[in-house]
Amino acid sequence: MLQSIRDKASGWLAYVIIGLIAIPFALWGLGEYFGGAGPLVAAEVNGQEIPVRLVHQETRAQRDQIARMFGGEIPADLFDERAIREAALEALIERELLRQAAEDAGFRASGRGVVREIQAIPAFREDGRFSPERYRTVLEAQRIAPGEFERDLAQSIVLAQIRQSVQASGDPPMTRAEEFDRLRNQVRVASWGIFAASEFDRPEVVEDEAIEAFYRDNQERFSTPERLRIEYLRLDPAALEVAVDVTEEDVREHYQLNAQRYEEPELRRVRQILIDGDEPDAESRIRELRDRIESGEDFGELAAEYSEDTLSADRGGDMGRIARGDLDRVLETVIFSLPEGLVSQPVQTRLGWHVVEVTEIEASRRQPFEAVREEVERDLRDRRAEQRQIQVLDDLLSQTFENPESLGPAAAATGLEIRTTDWFTRESGEGVAEYRPVREAAFSPAVRRDGRNSEAVDLPDGSTVVLRLEERQGPSVRPLEEVAGEIRETLQQDAAAQAARERGEEVLEALAGDRRVKELAEEEPERWTLSAAVNRGTGPEEPESELPGTLSSRLFQLPAPRGDEVVTDGVSLAGGDFGVLVLESVRMLEPSEAVEDLRRAADELQVAYSSAELRGYLAWLESEADIRRFPENLE
Repeated sequence: MLQSIRDKASGWLAYVIIGLIAIPFALWGLGEYFGGAGPLVAAEVNGQEIPVRLVHQETRAQRDQIARMFGGEIPADLFDERAIREAALEALIERELLRQAAEDAGFRASGRGVVREIQAIPAFREDGRFSPERYRTVLEAQRIAPGEFERDLAQSIVLAQIRQSVQASGDPPMTRAEEFDRLRNQVRVASWGIFAASEFDRPEVVEDEAIEAFYRDNQERFSTPERLRIEYLRLDPAALEVAVDVTEEDVREHYQLNAQRYEEPELRRVRQILIDGDEPDAESRIRELRDRIESGEDFGELAAEYSEDTLSADRGGDMGRIARGDLDRVLETVIFSLPEGLVSQPVQTRLGWHVVEVTEIEASRRQPFEAVREEVERDLRDRRAEQRQIQVLDDLLSQTFENPESLGPAAAATGLEIRTTDWFTRESGEGVAEYRPVREAAFSPAVRRDGRNSEAVDLPDGSTVVLRLEERQGPSVRPLEEVAGEIRETLQQDAAAQAARERGEEVLEALAGDRRVKELAEEEPERWTLSAAVNRGTGPEEPESELPGTLSSRLFQLPAPRGDEVVTDGVSLAGGDFGVLVLESVRMLEPSEAVEDLRRAADELQVAYSSAELRGYLAWLESEADIRRFPENLE
């Protein structure tokens, strides 16, 4: 919730927010926190600042990505805002390191390259073709200026270029791929038998002395973890918004006071001729074209013939209606200072050289109240809800800080209800304690040991919690009478597992002597699988032959047998079962069988090498860089 308030605050409301929050900070002697230092910085990379604002944006993006992986909502027990925030900061540092390295190495995105990427994005296409109108509509819906989008896309292209260049250097030799493929496509022929613990008798009676001895020797198995109960205040924005009430008079007054927010912006219809800046004679060509226009040649015909802006050339250079913020700032400044009908002097931007002409001007106009009434009411409700949230949050933070040993003053000041959780441990809880950040705050020394109020804890639903310790139960050993049944069951299972192991070891001794696995299988055919071919990663070639994963892993660790000999081994399995392995032979796939697998192995190895190369390059960049992190600014 704290971040959402920061994101939404703007204009005069921003000053109200800062004023409200600055009061308690001034009282605490931290007035300089907001004073004169500009935007908060999360890190510096070779002197280049990474603002806290960008870290919060990246955090939201990573949080949304994680949520999509879990079907739209991050499980409460996995939510760790601090860890996500730290990962976001490190991602931005890596991105900045790559950006600087790309700049030093001379990587750049050409204007044509940016245009090609834009035209290839499916969201901007209609009927299979790029649509300039849809391009502008989609960006407008996302509140992204085309100029900003194109700058970001250009940077993404440059970062992709340097990543691909570094990764391409991680090219494993084909001999490595062949070696990897030989190991991966190895086929082992083996027999195995499973001695299930359930087949062996368990003692019906376990002596009390044995139970008591096991209890004494395994106290940690019967200890209950430390448990806490907390009382807390929860500021829920949704609950506050429900209480917001506005009248018709309020809505009309808000409309009058914020008339500029409900104006349709000035629009200018523009046409242009663009020459790509990568061409050495770009400036002379654009000046020649402008001279021809001044001499009376038709702008649209010249644009159709010579302009290298594929988005507008086939329409005589017509770019459509342009609002402020749609284009590169330099070009936009020229366009919005030109009189209608006058052709500009040549203008250089990162896309190249332009000449532009404003063919039509639509002045900004105020929209009627009736047309925007719903938007005005929504804005007013949002603003009042924000003001109320800020006020309540300010009271919550200041009162819990000034009265660290009680939530009562904060509850009285905010109107929030003091609630109490059920018992929970460091690992799990219910209600508000299902969130890991809440449990971490509760078990922090300040709360658990010193009995102080916690710092504010932001939750995934946007709410904010402040908590304190209500009651604590230390770890304790459960009484013997309570756990005797569990111990008896464990000892019975252990006895059956030991019997299974002893039987398996007898078989291994027989195989080490003069007995053969086929002879043993004749005595107990239901227990054995004979001479099955097992491929690494895919298991036995016969579908009905089931090989437990633990046995499969061990099978490919055994040395290859020599001559007519076999290699045997025994492995303890889950549930107390015991498996006996008999490795009979090792063979490779024929070359004709392995051609496609070899190609796939080379591809997989290439991915591994490329990733390792990029990780190594980033580690080197970081070791050579001057990086300063300011984690305190992210709290």
